[in-house]
Amino acid sequence: MSGSVIAVDLGATSGRVVLATLADGRLSLTEAHRFSTAAHRTELGLQLDVMRLFDEIQAGIGKAVAAAPGPVSGLGIDSWGVDYGLVGADGLIGMPFNYRDDRTLRGRELVRAVVDQSELYGRVGIHDNPFNTINQLADDLAEGRLDDAEAFLLLPDLLGYLLTGRRYAERTNTSTGAMLDPGTRDWDWELIDRVGLPRRIFPELVDAGTVIGPIINGLAAGVPLVTVGSHDTASAVVGAPLTGPDDVFVSSGTWSLIGMELDRPIVTEEARLAALANEGGVDGTTRFLKNVMGMWILSEAMRTWEAEGRDVSLPDLLARAATITGVPRFDATDEALMAPGDMPARVARLVGDDPRMDDPAFFTRSVLESLADAYAATVEELAQFTGRRPTRIAVVGGGSQNALLNQLTADRTGMTVSAGPVEATAMGNALIQARAVGLTPHTLADLRSIVMASADLTTFTPASDKDAVLAEITALSNEFGADPLFTRAGGGNSSAKVDGVLYIKPSGVSMATMAADDLVPLDLKVLNDALDAPDPDPSFGDPVNHIATVARVVEGPRRPSVEILFHALIPETYVLHTHPLLINSITCNADGEALTRELFGDDVVWVPYVDPGLPLARLIKQRRAEHAERTGHRSPGSCS
Repeated sequence: MSGSVIAVDLGATSGRVVLATLADGRLSLTEAHRFSTAAHRTELGLQLDVMRLFDEIQAGIGKAVAAAPGPVSGLGIDSWGVDYGLVGADGLIGMPFNYRDDRTLRGRELVRAVVDQSELYGRVGIHDNPFNTINQLADDLAEGRLDDAEAFLLLPDLLGYLLTGRRYAERTNTSTGAMLDPGTRDWDWELIDRVGLPRRIFPELVDAGTVIGPIINGLAAGVPLVTVGSHDTASAVVGAPLTGPDDVFVSSGTWSLIGMELDRPIVTEEARLAALANEGGVDGTTRFLKNVMGMWILSEAMRTWEAEGRDVSLPDLLARAATITGVPRFDATDEALMAPGDMPARVARLVGDDPRMDDPAFFTRSVLESLADAYAATVEELAQFTGRRPTRIAVVGGGSQNALLNQLTADRTGMTVSAGPVEATAMGNALIQARAVGLTPHTLADLRSIVMASADLTTFTPASDKDAVLAEITALSNEFGADPLFTRAGGGNSSAKVDGVLYIKPSGVSMATMAADDLVPLDLKVLNDALDAPDPDPSFGDPVNHIATVARVVEGPRRPSVEILFHALIPETYVLHTHPLLINSITCNADGEALTRELFGDDVVWVPYVDPGLPLARLIKQRRAEHAERTGHRSPGSCS
């Protein structure tokens, strides 16, 4: 089915309103509006101007509705966790505080006075973070702010209340605040009573995918509000291209949240001491994860440098950092790095005030190396506590664009890293809505199949494994190229994908005798972008040759196979294109399509003969999308 929904995605520094349109088994996103979500220092502390955020969201909704190709079927909101507003008889009471305000430290001491850290973790499965919602509420209680409150509503639920008039608490976000029993997925009333919080302020709990009701104001009036994984990481995990239970996800942005999706929580004392959290996931899953400081360290440092008048840009810093070695590394999970302020000075203290850290590029390399260390240590802990053997890491969010950090992560963990989609949170948000209103299939695997059909993913392999990948495709090519049952007269071609580069057999070289050095490296993004772009100007000559020239990573005498484009669009690491006699006897038959369907069903995709190059690649892409739409599953390889 096809249709559109609106995803409101609020990050710690900026928010977006995104129009998401589902068609032909693929999800496309259009950013309608972007705005700042930054907290501001007031006389009371670090606070959020929620009504300004609400006005920005309404402006974005208007733009999204205007851009939609048809009626909008739903709207969902996600944000960072733990922050909330208080609602009384007359609506919002004051401005909500931000979780980085130091009142959280006072609140934590109040909570610790009635429940120790070990018991708290055993009850709610959440580490004793100062910013937990329970600590913030304890401070509100002590300061009298709860006297007139009828409900506390976490940020997405508060905005949903402003849109619909309904008060509720979506479970994935609520689970991050240390007041929810991760087993029953209900409020821990005994804990709440011990802290002294009034039961009246706790709203009804609902699951992600609940249709709350129609929006009652603004240009989206009448559109259903749907709860999504309202904790942004919960939506990001839905939008992560996880292929199995042993995959690790990294939601990489201001925070890096590193974890695995489990069927049940792990609330042992050992897990607490390792600072691992059990946050609620969509469909009753548990996000067993750790918060690592993430790109907050670098973005806060850049604010300091800019205030000092330094001319810095992230792309330039990353490019320069890639050439630097021998940097000191530090604990990227240190709580001293959480607060706003002079980040370069705090990091410098952690590395012994090394004077080289005054160079922003050197500092950047140190941060990325330290984050990679933290990622690797967390992956080891996940393996230890879950009993699983992680072999693949899916990095999503803005940090998935950081190629240097992705490569360092692959190198440090020894695992393949899949990077993308950048917009995993918005995609997960939209897909949960789409499922709730009947636009998509039902399982998380189904939703992730749509993600993988819609997103451009880049694979990073450990540096020590890159040669192994090329050796493997060479061995496979030699094996099948020398077998006359598969390859005749030197025909066929082969390729492998490594770190965003397609290595493909050149024309005029036999698969049977091909060596790794023969492979031609081409930029995968250039190739895939060419499929959706207009044909090159005829003055450039043969279009595939021109695209290959633009995509070349290094110059060389070899001319790549004419089939570079369909090798690029197939996401698997290894692709072998051969002409087995038995298969040819079917495909060349007058009834070939019917025979193929009878013999193989939906295990293959049939593509009728067209000219090689752009026409064939585009038709293969079309047929794969049609197959995914028809079956609800990721498309297999192709048969033509």
